Amino acid sequence: MVLRYRFTGHLRVTKFSAIFVIIVVFLEVLCSSRDAFAQKENVFLHPKKFYKKFFPHLKIKRDVPDSSYIMVYPNYLSVNAQVLSPTIQFDIAPQKSNPAAATSFKTDIADIVGFSATYRFITAGFAVQLPSGMQTHSDHAKSYYRTATIKYNSRSKSFQFRYLRLKGLTDVNTSVNPDGSNNYIKRPDIVNKEFQFEWLYNPGWRKYSYSAPYTFSERQIKSRAGFLLNTGLFYRQLSGDSALIDKGKQEYFNEFEDITTIRTFSIRIAPGVGGTLVFLKRYYFSVAVFPSYDLYFYKYLTILDEKVKGSQTFAFVVDGKASVGYQSKRLYAGIRYETERSTASLSYIKTKDMSTYLGVEVGYRFNAPRVLKKVYKDTMPPGM
Repeated sequence: MVLRYRFTGHLRVTKFSAIFVIIVVFLEVLCSSRDAFAQKENVFLHPKKFYKKFFPHLKIKRDVPDSSYIMVYPNYLSVNAQVLSPTIQFDIAPQKSNPAAATSFKTDIADIVGFSATYRFITAGFAVQLPSGMQTHSDHAKSYYRTATIKYNSRSKSFQFRYLRLKGLTDVNTSVNPDGSNNYIKRPDIVNKEFQFEWLYNPGWRKYSYSAPYTFSERQIKSRAGFLLNTGLFYRQLSGDSALIDKGKQEYFNEFEDITTIRTFSIRIAPGVGGTLVFLKRYYFSVAVFPSYDLYFYKYLTILDEKVKGSQTFAFVVDGKASVGYQSKRLYAGIRYETERSTASLSYIKTKDMSTYLGVEVGYRFNAPRVLKKVYKDTMPPGM
């Protein structure tokens, strides 16, 4: 948009002319911004244009694993369902006084059902709790559980983002109840939120598939083991409408008694080992273990979101997975076990967290529909 002005005679500046000039300049800037935004919008709404502009020389080399060890199913859509019985616990114990006064939070979650789908390198899944199951506790506060996961799995690397929200906990440690009763302390107001970003590197990807027992886009057909490296960034917030520690136990926690929120940000570098044993051609047993010392940055908040204490420490974490099952070209089924345990010594308190999932899963590989193939081809980088 081009504007030209021609003045003859003497220029007379009035209030009206000044306002007119301001409006014209504003319209000029608005139109220019709109045109620029439209150009950017076209690029980002069209993946091919985006890669051509920002990554003109991007070419992905299609390395394939050793076919005598790993079977790949690039044209199949793998869909699976899981029914898991979880055990989730958060312990907060005083640093120096009576350790028996620890607050031991547990959930009322019976079972959870999860669904996931994998096509080529992308896996997406979610899980929700079932109203009933193996673990039902009438004397616990009602718990609510939600989680969603998205993964990118290449041959040697995988990236995962996971969101978890858990509401409603119960303190089951009654050893120091002031009235001497065995009544649990229900805390339906407490919420635990987690954001997890993980990256895993598998140097022996040509013969050992770490993702095969978990995403089923590949199949280990000959036994193999290998070293792994897992790194990640984790954010977590445990908060309540009132102090996390019940009034009957606050005398043991000194300066922590009024804290309503614990926020932590941790960095993980965890070397590990994994392997899959294949027997009777179609049966497998898989295990992977990652021990680490996570760097923890944490702070405490009161009910007014006022920072009370902030510092850093190291936490010992053990992350393990194991599964046993059956796989054919189309059908797979098995039993899965996953656990993660961490202990840390923070200011005024010691924490111990544990989450365990045990259950069954079943899935099937379908011929991927044409629309999925087209969307994937038009969306992902060239050559993927």
